[in-house]
Amino acid sequence: MLRFENVPESVINLATTLQEKHFVELIDVKIKYLFDTKRNVSGGKICLGRCRKTDDFIKYFSTGETNDDEGYQYVITLDKVAHDNIGDDDRARLLRHELRHASISERDDGFIYRIAPHDIEDFVSEIELNADDPRWSMRIGQLVEDIYDQQAEMAKEQK
Repeated sequence: MLRFENVPESVINLATTLQEKHFVELIDVKIKYLFDTKRNVSGGKICLGRCRKTDDFIKYFSTGETNDDEGYQYVITLDKVAHDNIGDDDRARLLRHELRHASISERDDGFIYRIAPHDIEDFVSEIELNADDPRWSMRIGQLVEDIYDQQAEMAKEQK
């Protein structure tokens, strides 16, 4: 079984809605969205999503999917267990957070694509948007970690 799988159309539709509302500079940027089907831990914390800038290798292999010579500029992976076990508001929060990492600047010779670091442990604008639930990522992270632990325990019992 492959680690990554394509997201359903609903995730792409949500991303488009978020781009139109919060990230108009990303509307024409080609972003591939994937589910990560395995637990990913970084710095001791569960990784719920990740935005990566593509390199020339990935761009080469994605030109057929984007129907142009450039391929994808970014790949955003979302933890599938998280997606399947959280509500729509949290899905939007997670995806909006990952989209915020996509940073674009324009020069005379074209666009420069970068990964924006966190302002703090989050983005200031995301803290403002999530004032009603400031610990959303910790809440989701704990839920996903518990589910992975339960799955591992069940797999152990089946052996």
